[in-house]
Parts: sequence; structure tokens; C-alpha cells
Amino acid sequence: MAKIKYLVLTGLVTIVTILATITAVSACAATHYQPELPKSLR
Repeated sequence: MAKIKYLVLTGLVTIVTILATITAVSACAATHYQPELPKSLR
């Protein structure tokens, strides 16, 4: 029973780590774009 619990928890941690990495990469890519400021705002 302990081995099954260990395998399930290891799988969950792996999935959560992958999701966190994907979220961080997409957030960085989304904030990297900076449009040019209009002349009236400079």
C-alpha cells in the first residue's frame, strides 16, 4: 500500500511541476511583448 501511495504522489508532483513550468513560460512570453508608446504619451 505504501508503494502505491508513493507512486501516486510522485506522479502528482511530476504533473504539477510540469503545469507550473508551462504556466511560468507562457506568462513570461505574454509579458515580454511591449507595444510602442504613442507620441502623445511620451
